[in-house]
Amino acid sequence: MKSLVLISLILVLSNLAFSWEIKLIKKIPVEDGAVLASVSFVVLEDGNFIFADFKDKDNQIKVINQEGKLIKTWGKMGPGPDEFNGASFLDYQKPYLAVADAGKYRIYVYENIMGYEFKKIGGILAWEREGPIKIYLNNVLIPGYVVSSAGKKFMLFMKDFNDRKTEYILPLENVYGARSIQEYKKIVEEAGFVLSIPFIDVYEDTIFYVRDKRLKVDKIDLKLKNLEIIGEEPKNFRALSVDKKTKNRLMDAKNQKSKKELDEIISRHSFVSGLVADKNFVAVIYVNKERRIREEFYWVPYVQIYDYSGKVLHEQSLEPCFSSDRVIPLYYEKDKRQLYLCSIISNEAAYQYEIYKFLVEQ
Repeated sequence: MKSLVLISLILVLSNLAFSWEIKLIKKIPVEDGAVLASVSFVVLEDGNFIFADFKDKDNQIKVINQEGKLIKTWGKMGPGPDEFNGASFLDYQKPYLAVADAGKYRIYVYENIMGYEFKKIGGILAWEREGPIKIYLNNVLIPGYVVSSAGKKFMLFMKDFNDRKTEYILPLENVYGARSIQEYKKIVEEAGFVLSIPFIDVYEDTIFYVRDKRLKVDKIDLKLKNLEIIGEEPKNFRALSVDKKTKNRLMDAKNQKSKKELDEIISRHSFVSGLVADKNFVAVIYVNKERRIREEFYWVPYVQIYDYSGKVLHEQSLEPCFSSDRVIPLYYEKDKRQLYLCSIISNEAAYQYEIYKFLVEQ
């Protein structure tokens, strides 16, 4: 009897020792008017933020401090070599900042010289890019459809900072966690009518890739050149799937109610909104539209954490964060295990931005 009690106590203590919690430690409202329209931000060493603002014609890049105040801006909109035509997605891995320019179909790479001074050191033509970018060593990982010289199709590739070398990484048939081109086509048939966005992160030489419509993660070892598929949809993840009749009705140009019906379909389903990778885990953030404030519904983020073998370690809601958009910009500081989500609330006047800072505890 005593031995059973002792075993039970050991099991309880083991579960406590390996328990996870993602704890909200700070909320940072961004001052009104500081950011007009943004889909991406990064965190600097001093804890301040850089936002890309594709709507501001005078200042496309903005530094926001930890109190949400605008403290520095640069980057005019224009055709010149030091100007932007729609700064969109960012990544920062000390000391490099990568900025995707949507209008010029390019990615610019800067080196942080001192403080908030950045020197351009590279540029990449990337008209194929279709989502967030990620720095890996002296390269940029770029999601997008490309065809190799051998005629093979890929959805993730990598270019060095000076655009001299291209490496193809994720084959088309493995997108959405598919294991064949037939399985990939079936998923596209079910959900391909809604614009899709990919998310990527990297830890050392391992890349993780996921798309918003399916919670299946491609895990790619760049050194060993092997690919695994992990991911397990939680009970509250409602994967998008629409029959052919409904899809044809939605795509009918004469159907004046198609936009409303499409919005209703999207609202009833779940979407991946990002992922982050660390030494011993990968975390997928997904959203459900379920937070009601008066007559409006908002997207609420959840997180699911896996080990590298694909075993589910932890699941939880990330409320009180919520957002008008199903893609919630995020950034993860690996050395501090701090996760930042940026809520975007739209109203008639402008967008309101609020940063939620979480600590990943184990």
